[in-house]
Amino acid sequence: MSVTYPAWHWIHEWSTPGTIHLHSVKSVYAFGRTRYQTYLVVEFDDLGKALVIDGKVQSAAVDEFVYHESLVQPAMLAHGSPRRVLILGGGEGATAREALRFPSVESVVMVDIDEEVVRACKELLPEWHRGAFDDPRLQVVIDDAEHYLRSSGERFDVIVADLVDPQAGGPAWRLYTKESYELIKSRLNPGGVFVTQATSPVLTPKVHATIYNTVKAVFRHGTSYYVYMRSFEGVWGFVMGSDDVNLEALRDLDVDQRLRSLNVSGNRFYDSESHRSMFNLPKFIREALASTREVSTLQNPVYVPA
Repeated sequence: MSVTYPAWHWIHEWSTPGTIHLHSVKSVYAFGRTRYQTYLVVEFDDLGKALVIDGKVQSAAVDEFVYHESLVQPAMLAHGSPRRVLILGGGEGATAREALRFPSVESVVMVDIDEEVVRACKELLPEWHRGAFDDPRLQVVIDDAEHYLRSSGERFDVIVADLVDPQAGGPAWRLYTKESYELIKSRLNPGGVFVTQATSPVLTPKVHATIYNTVKAVFRHGTSYYVYMRSFEGVWGFVMGSDDVNLEALRDLDVDQRLRSLNVSGNRFYDSESHRSMFNLPKFIREALASTREVSTLQNPVYVPA
């Protein structure tokens, strides 16, 4: 049951310390404050239904498919025939949805720290997960991702980090450090691929470049790519790492042919033409990546600006 709000009710979202966006709220489906974060499931006037965590839009109906196809599918295609997938975070279930669209996938483990948020998403965001939570190939583990990585001996073909941004005091900042990427690397099978959401190369360029540089410090190969997200009010970045797959050569990948070979169809965004745009970075972003030397560590972590 939703609560209707007057048209003057707005959510204020800070993109940078100097930039704020206002989202007009039509109705609220759920509000909660857990031991980790505050969450809302709302209906915006122009973005549709959305999940908001700690005041930041995580995904919205208008373009969640852009984000989730972009996060998951390039890494799956880079691997070539993934069977076992690990998702760190991904509470909406849409990241699992994208992984499960690949017939080669035999099992997906989704590790999320916040059971209440996962439960709310399962109930209120069926358009996102589309039954993924009922797929017998999916195992949902409620745990801290770092604890799971340390305590589980399982290995995977693709590991996807669909986490909240690295905020000081937040639940995920440790998972953007060199130590965590080394731990993730130890849980990949030969030929494995890791991918993480990596904030915005335009709104928070230093953070994105530091994540990229940290991944490159751990993996032999690494690449950055981006998409435009209407619900995030700008472009959004991702970073991939692998020891065995030449990720730098992905710009020339024939995505349409690879999707056909893996029997994946029905994409709303990701295809060969979109891929070429995503992996051809503008000069100023390339220069920012090339000039950044910072590596995020537990002793000196990277945080999004407060």
